[in-house]
Amino acid sequence: MSYQSKIKRYLQILQLIEKSKFPTSSEMISKIGESGIKVSDRQLKRDIESLRGEFGLDIHYSTTHKGYYIGNDDFTFPYFLKLMEFSQNIELLTSYLKEGSDISEIIEFEEYHSFKGLGFIHDIAFCIKNGSEVNLIYKRFNSELEKEYKFQPFLLREYLKRWYVIGLLSGTSDIRTFGLDRIIELNETGKKFKKKGANKIAALFRNIIGITAGLPDIPQYIELCCLPYQGNLLKTLPLHQSQKVVQETAEMITLEYRMVVNFELKQRLLLMSTQSWVTKPESLRLEMQQMLAEAQNLYKDH
Repeated sequence: MSYQSKIKRYLQILQLIEKSKFPTSSEMISKIGESGIKVSDRQLKRDIESLRGEFGLDIHYSTTHKGYYIGNDDFTFPYFLKLMEFSQNIELLTSYLKEGSDISEIIEFEEYHSFKGLGFIHDIAFCIKNGSEVNLIYKRFNSELEKEYKFQPFLLREYLKRWYVIGLLSGTSDIRTFGLDRIIELNETGKKFKKKGANKIAALFRNIIGITAGLPDIPQYIELCCLPYQGNLLKTLPLHQSQKVVQETAEMITLEYRMVVNFELKQRLLLMSTQSWVTKPESLRLEMQQMLAEAQNLYKDH
């Protein structure tokens, strides 16, 4: 049985448990069979054990509901599912390359101009896991000067095709974000740090879009009114994980968020400004009005 077939089965099992309420073994075997993948009861149980043992997924069987459910928190499971989907796609592309086929005949990717900095991901992830301080040499995109920092890495984050490491400058409570593509050199200092602030930083960045955050940033309730086209698009591709539909009519869809207002959020709102508008909070609504007026003046002046 190929690795790709195994990943397909894993994905099917996880998606069924996530979307269905306590699916039974027979229900999962039937649904998986409908997708063209034959699986026995014995194979299904082996796959579930592998997902538990190899990947640490907290899959349980409820004797009350006579079906399976996932006990992992709401943040862990979606990330794992995304990684599994990536794995399946990579295996597909690899097999296509091995056949000597031209991938561009069937798939066109968005342009990606640089893989610079991606080699640091492994080392940074290791340092985060072990609480190891790093010494890095960094050059900002708008400067020719290189600066040296002692840094405690807490979190890797991807945004707009670039990777960033987030943490604290050593000996301070200052949250800093460094783009991996602008790191010149990175080495461990040999010192360890306590990771007691890691959960706080991770929680902070779950409440934002992008990479701009600092303590103490308090999430706000934001209400966004959209014309139907934009509203339906956001329903299929949410702006943020906190998104909720609070009202929907033929003329308008109203969405609610609980998140921190930062630079990246305002940039995203500007992108949708012909199809949506902020109604709450008043401070953000007025700020968006001001930004749109400034944009209009730029077009007038140039």
